[in-house]
Amino acid sequence: MFGKIMSKINVKIYVLIFFFTYVTELRGKSFDQKVFTCADEVGPRLEFEIPKFGVLTEANFTFKIFKINERKSFTIKKGIIKKISSPIDNSYFFYKANSNDKQKDNFEITFEFYPPSHLLIQHFNSPFTDLVCWN
Repeated sequence: MFGKIMSKINVKIYVLIFFFTYVTELRGKSFDQKVFTCADEVGPRLEFEIPKFGVLTEANFTFKIFKINERKSFTIKKGIIKKISSPIDNSYFFYKANSNDKQKDNFEITFEFYPPSHLLIQHFNSPFTDLVCWN
């Protein structure tokens, strides 16, 4: 009697393992085409839209960079953003972006966005600064 019960339990476990291993595919939440605003303690610093990547993992994009002394004023910049899979969990993606316009207005920025709410931003070679984001 006990052997039959254990046999039924083992079959159910094998079916569940098969189902979760081969039938289901875990996918992370998509942030494509969502607009994010990122701010520090004073106010907004950056606003951008995640482009629709599809098969590609790199795209051109535009973003607003707010002036530090007057947060209602901003400049629109162009850059390149990459969608990068987490080395630990391939269902999670983060984004790495940079913009470099040293010839026109001596501007260089790099940021890493960890959705849905964390962004690290760096101007030139200064240390990274944490920003909080929302959409």
